Amino acid sequence: MKIALISCTSRKKAYKCPARDLYSESLRFRLSYAFAKLVADKIFILSAKYGLVSEEIIIEPYNETLKEKSAQERREWGDMVLNELRKVSDLENDEFIVLAGEDYHENLLPHLNHFWIPLKGKALGEWIPELQRLIQLEKSTNTVDVLHMLFNGLPRLDWTIIDQLPYQNGIYIMFEKGESYHGMDRIIRVGTHRGQDRLKKRLRDHFVKEDADGSIFRKNIGRAYLNMTADPYLQVWEIDMHNSENERNYGHLINEGLETELEVKISQYLRDNITFVCFPVDEEADCLRLEEAIIATLNKHPLFSPSSNWLGLSSPVSEIASSGLWNRQCLGGQPLSDEELERIKWLARFGNDSYRNNTGRRARVQRAEDSVRVAVEATGSQGKTADDVRQYIEKLLQEAKLRGEDYIDLVSGNIHKQMGMKNRMPQICRIMYEKMMPGDEVLHTTPSGKSSTIKIRYDLRNR
Repeated sequence: MKIALISCTSRKKAYKCPARDLYSESLRFRLSYAFAKLVADKIFILSAKYGLVSEEIIIEPYNETLKEKSAQERREWGDMVLNELRKVSDLENDEFIVLAGEDYHENLLPHLNHFWIPLKGKALGEWIPELQRLIQLEKSTNTVDVLHMLFNGLPRLDWTIIDQLPYQNGIYIMFEKGESYHGMDRIIRVGTHRGQDRLKKRLRDHFVKEDADGSIFRKNIGRAYLNMTADPYLQVWEIDMHNSENERNYGHLINEGLETELEVKISQYLRDNITFVCFPVDEEADCLRLEEAIIATLNKHPLFSPSSNWLGLSSPVSEIASSGLWNRQCLGGQPLSDEELERIKWLARFGNDSYRNNTGRRARVQRAEDSVRVAVEATGSQGKTADDVRQYIEKLLQEAKLRGEDYIDLVSGNIHKQMGMKNRMPQICRIMYEKMMPGDEVLHTTPSGKSSTIKIRYDLRNR
């Protein structure tokens, strides 16, 4: 089951009404709700005041936001929401579409196995156009349009970050500078790999390893360059020297200086002009089928075509020049079925269990929480030293960092209470100030600077 979680908004109706109507004063909420209706089986609203709210429940307007709450208060709010969510969903198996900012989802994601954050990385001002794009994607009946909208919306990669891919098997979709399709970057190559756990190696073959006989993409770029100038060396370049018989028969024809120069030129072109996105697919047979289906779908669309300056037009391979793709195989294959298109959407958005399974993150969070609890229990309620306070604050910082937070707000009174201390507020405040680093900020203080309401925001990004 797919479940959408939409954050509440500051703009609301002024009267009691169903939750889906209460927040409808906000265009951002209306678009989030419209998109959720297209992709989810159930919709819930994340309310800063009421917690998890069913869309039809009638609630009163309020003026409350999670941004005003401390990290501890947000954790308590998250626990409340999770308790309610467990009653209406399966946290392990359901798929969650999270249309909410970090304050609302930071304490929920560690407990979900399958989740997609459509607006991740988008500034608040970018939410409305992105939601409009997502709605258009879901409503479109043109498969080629859908593929371009889907893949243009994924995190864009380049050759320098191949090793950072979080999975080992999948399909890559490439784009080339200067190529466009209906205002989006045009897909110019679709590829995958044979064998298990070879996605990164295949990408390195294209961008890093300067050996065109090990990469058909490099071979095709070289063909285009040589054909542009009618270079007779094209005949030698066509020979696969990885074949031992070819090497014995034609190895004497190799011009090593020319080939080295051409390989460098190919690398430079790829690195300067080609970016890509990936999505995970575990099984080799599935990779090969979906690769074929995407290529065939693109090739058979009458409006899918290259620009007049596309390098592939210089290719001596007619299939490349005519298709607008740096692909020669699968052009005449079976296009995507509706079911396969939906599967690609799911894989691109939710990933799969082998890499997106969230148990590892939950385990790290649990270890951090346990270490804080053990430290507190071990010290008891009496005899705590300044080092105990420093250790406790440091563990709170590390716990928040492991949870993926950019910052944490600590309040002196909360620490004093959590550690079971008596009349030690000045010491707590002194150590809180002592722990500050560049980028940290005092959110609230008093004339003495040593009260129970001292609140400091600690920036975790540089710790």
